[in-house]
Parts: sequence; C-alpha cells; structure tokens
Amino acid sequence: MGIRLDWEIENERAQTRTMGEDPDARRRRARRLRRLIIVILALVAIGGGIVAVVMWRLREVDNQIRQSLISTVENEVAALRIGDRPTYTNIQRSDSALWLQMQQDAFDAYQQLKIDANLVLSGRVIDAVVDSARGRAQVEEIVDGVPYARTWFYFRYDDGWRHVPPDYTFWGEARSATTDLLSIAYFAVDEPMADALISTLPDWLKIGCGILACATPVSLEVEIVPDDTLAPGWSSLDGNRLVIPSPFTGAARLDSIFAPGTQLQVASLIAERLVGAVQTSVPLPNADAAYLRQAVTSWLVKRFSGQETNAFVIDSLAQTYGEAAVGRLLAALTPDASMGVLASAAGAASLSEITLDWRDLLTWRLTVETRLIAERNDAGFLALYDTSDPLAQERAFARYAAGDMGETWVVTGVVRELDANGVPLLRATALVRSLAGDRTEEVLFRLVDGVWKRAS
Repeated sequence: MGIRLDWEIENERAQTRTMGEDPDARRRRARRLRRLIIVILALVAIGGGIVAVVMWRLREVDNQIRQSLISTVENEVAALRIGDRPTYTNIQRSDSALWLQMQQDAFDAYQQLKIDANLVLSGRVIDAVVDSARGRAQVEEIVDGVPYARTWFYFRYDDGWRHVPPDYTFWGEARSATTDLLSIAYFAVDEPMADALISTLPDWLKIGCGILACATPVSLEVEIVPDDTLAPGWSSLDGNRLVIPSPFTGAARLDSIFAPGTQLQVASLIAERLVGAVQTSVPLPNADAAYLRQAVTSWLVKRFSGQETNAFVIDSLAQTYGEAAVGRLLAALTPDASMGVLASAAGAASLSEITLDWRDLLTWRLTVETRLIAERNDAGFLALYDTSDPLAQERAFARYAAGDMGETWVVTGVVRELDANGVPLLRATALVRSLAGDRTEEVLFRLVDGVWKRAS
C-alpha cells in the first residue's frame, strides 16, 4: 500500500462533495419542508373548521326557519280542528279579497265536514320545503279512514309565516322518466304520481295493443302539470302529448295517488287512442257500428282500470270467446256495420249461435229509435223494426206518429226465447223514464235478417 499525500485526500473529499448532497443539508431541508406542510395542513384544517362552523350555523338557521314553518302549519290545522276562526284568519294573507274569502269558505267547509264525516285533522306535516322567503308544506288529513295530502303555500313576512295563494312556480325542479312505451315530464312534487303512471300506463298500452292487434306499438308522452283548472286531455299544442293535472293541487289521496276518477279519465283517453289507431273509419251515427266502437272503448277502460263501464255485450264477448274476439270485431267494423258483425267476431255464422249479454246493445237500439223519431227519419226508424210482423209494424207507426215523448230507455234484463215458429226472440225488460215518471216495459226483439229487430 502506497503513501497518500494530503493533497490527494483533499481532492477525494472534494470529489465526494460534488457527487452528492451533504447529508446534514438534506436533513435540514427535509425538516423545513415538513414544517411547511404542517403549517399548510393546520391552515387548511382551521379554514375547514371555520367553513364547517359556518355551514353548520347556516343549516341550523335553515332548520329553525323550516321548523317555524312547520309550527305555523300545525297552528293553522289546530285552529281548524278546534274551530278557532280568529287564529286561522290571522295566518291567511293576500292582496286578493277573493282568495281570502275562499279561505273563509274552506274554514266553514272543514267545520261542516267534522259534522258530516269522520274527519281527522292530525296536523302531521308530510313535507315542508323552504326557498328563501317562500314555503311549501304538505299536511295530512284523514276523511272516513282515507288519508289525503293538502299542499299549502306560505310566505315569510316580518311577523312570521303566512298562508298565501298557490305559487305553482314553486313546485320543485323539472324531472323526466322514460320507459320503452312511455316518456313522462313532471316536477319534483309530483314524483309519487309519476311513479304511479310509470307502473301503470305501459301495461295498459301493452294490454290494449295485444288485444286489438295494433300494427305497431303505441307509445305515449305524458306531462304532469300543476294546474287545478285542468282535466286530463290531449295537449292543444301537441296532440300526441297527454296532459294530466297534478293531484297535489287539491286533496291528493295518499293511499291511491293515481285516484280512481283520474284513472277512469286517463283510461278513456288511452282506450280511444288505441281504438282509433286500429280502426280509422268513422261509423255512421245511427249504425250499430257507432255503438260497437264505443263499447269496445268502454270495455278497454274497464280492462285497464277495473271499474265497471257497462259494456256488457263486449264484456261477454271477451269472456265467452276470448279477448282476441274483441280485436277481430274492431277490425271488421265498417261505417254502416250492424250488430251481425258480432257473430263473425265470435267465430259463428249467425247471432242465433252465440250467447251474449245484450242489455247495453238493446238500450242503444231503443235510444236510436227515440232519436230517429225526433229527427223524423221514418226510413231509419222502420229499419229498426220487424216490419214483416203486422202488429209490430202497426205499433211502430203509432210511436212514430206520437213523436218524441222525451223518454229514455234502459234495458235492465234480457231473456232468450223462441217464438211459435222457432225464431229466436229476446224478451227485454226496460226501465222507461219520462217527465210523467218511471215505468217498466217489456220489449220483444226478433232475429230478422241477421240482427235483433224490435217486434213489439
């Protein structure tokens, strides 16, 4: 091993310093960086804490404002419950004298309802929403065991919340939902109604098109509108869009938000649309086709909603010969078709071979008879009768000569028989209503030329 000189050792140390950072300096810099990070984190934590405190305080204030709204609603319901008109009146506020009077009428109606029905004003606030000085609350009331929700609007004045007229611009954010056959637009308040429609209407469309054998699936656009002046109907701006008023503009049934009355209206509109998509011809007003088309529509309404529509002939056709027979009937209807088309729909050669409930169709025939008398349409009138029977013809002439008696006929029962010659008869019992009072009459219909014609 050789001897190393001092200048060689110093030169080696210098090379070492140039090859890497001094460990002490690196440690000092790391300590400074850690201190900086700790300071930053502390500042962030302090700032976050301040923001959290502010947010908590804002939430507390919002909760206090919301709770004061709930307390106002509860006080208003309590005033209705005990009949305290001054307290109730003090909570109402508006520049509209008409609205204020309507609120007084509502107070009186509640007092009467407490007498006439089993009314429970629980005061339970189902929902309460605050937007600055505006408030909206849904409060429960129970009538004869059925729960309802009332939606009331409020404004926060200097002296507190006051009940004000409806503000339908404060109905929540706009929303939409789409299925394969249904698109629906609505606001947040109507979410329960939208859910009910989504779970119901696509099934109606599928059922209807399945029975009527639609050439293409029928889809539907629906809009739920917060407007208490509307009834369900097709939009005047877009005939393909069905407009349905929000149930929450009035007393909304909580146990059936898609209420039976609204179901019946909506089912009628959809049934008419489906029938029109399959059968585009317009029936003659006095032809059986006019009634049969309407009867198919009414039967579909019952099929959708489960509510009776008195379409007895179509109901019995579907039950006895299958629902496909309804589709065959509709497809076979011509503008002047007679009731004889029912036989082919049932797969029979003649009406004598099929068994149906004829009550509503015979009621139609008697109604047309009355209308033709009023119109002085003797040819059409006589076409309803078995003119081969002299007695029936004589009675027909007498009725026609007597003119319109202002009577309405409703067939309440039908018995099938055979006459002395073995020709099928229908013996119908009819309720006749007139200004002179109600009476019951028996009317015979004989199968002539493939249809039931009046024979008495």
